[in-house]
Amino acid sequence: MLGFLAVFYFHQFVLGADEHAYQQFIECAFNIEGQVYQSWRYGFDGKDIMHVDLARGTVVATSESGKSLAEERKSTEYIKRKEEKLQIECNAVKTVFLKSNNTLSRAAKPAVFLAKGSEQGQEYLKCAAHGFYPNAIRIRWTKKGQPIYFGVTTTGILPHRDGTFQMTSYLSLNNVTAQEVTCEIEHLSLDEKLKKAFGKWHTRT
Repeated sequence: MLGFLAVFYFHQFVLGADEHAYQQFIECAFNIEGQVYQSWRYGFDGKDIMHVDLARGTVVATSESGKSLAEERKSTEYIKRKEEKLQIECNAVKTVFLKSNNTLSRAAKPAVFLAKGSEQGQEYLKCAAHGFYPNAIRIRWTKKGQPIYFGVTTTGILPHRDGTFQMTSYLSLNNVTAQEVTCEIEHLSLDEKLKKAFGKWHTRT
């Protein structure tokens, strides 16, 4: 069972005739026995282009635009640097979350709300989970069962006055439609993943 998960986004903008976003996505997942998963992925303009495969010791292209970049990064030294950086980041996250969860006495299931909205002409989906305890939670977006890594912005875990927590994730609809995706929630209080798909009963914000 998932103990906690933390996600970091690093954005680098390349400016020219047009503005583009080059993104790196680090993911660390833990359970009560320790670390169970970690990944380092790359994106360009919100699309997944390649990732570091630590098990195989290589960089794998996931799109045509990522092939040349992946070839340039397949050296043993590059893989080792990424593995060391991941370990440092994940260890830091583990320390913070263990300290925040060291007085667990109950578990409260999250209430999940899914809505569609727009801001400055950009449409997005919002998946909000609130009222959960402990603060260990995972919110992710999927399309046909496959994780969506880019075009996602997730808030930090925020406390309620009653001692429970809330967290919200936003998905840009630049590259997907609302009907294609699902918001998935994992939490210690849930026996299985809680899945929410956008439908007619959901509202706009």
